[in-house]
Amino acid sequence: MAKTIFTKILNREIPAHFIYEDEFCAAILDKFPTVKGQSLVIPKEEIPYAFDLDDDTYIHLFKIAKKIAKASDKALDAKRTCLAIEGFDVPHVHVKIYPMQSTEKGLGAFLMPGDEASDEELAIIATQIQAALED
Repeated sequence: MAKTIFTKILNREIPAHFIYEDEFCAAILDKFPTVKGQSLVIPKEEIPYAFDLDDDTYIHLFKIAKKIAKASDKALDAKRTCLAIEGFDVPHVHVKIYPMQSTEKGLGAFLMPGDEASDEELAIIATQIQAALED
């Protein structure tokens, strides 16, 4: 089985802006965000379908997604943060975190990839979220 882009990122074969990592998963900023601070929580095990994850990994993934969402709320002054579980375009389950600055449009308007963010912008946002995680 070929490695997914997420496995390559987790193995540091492709650069990314990490905001959290433990032995089971990592959280990175999305390189193509539709909202500022959009991030991904990715299990280290390469499984394409969320409901095929073992219970412990599934629960841990959402526990970390909540932690990242709360830190994103604080760091980015989000009105509300939404989650989406994916594994379609990349057959490696991941939770996308959308810190919404407005609640006027539903999440559906933001599910498509956005424009590529600069490394400088992502580095600043990563630092802000990491600082909020430490509070």
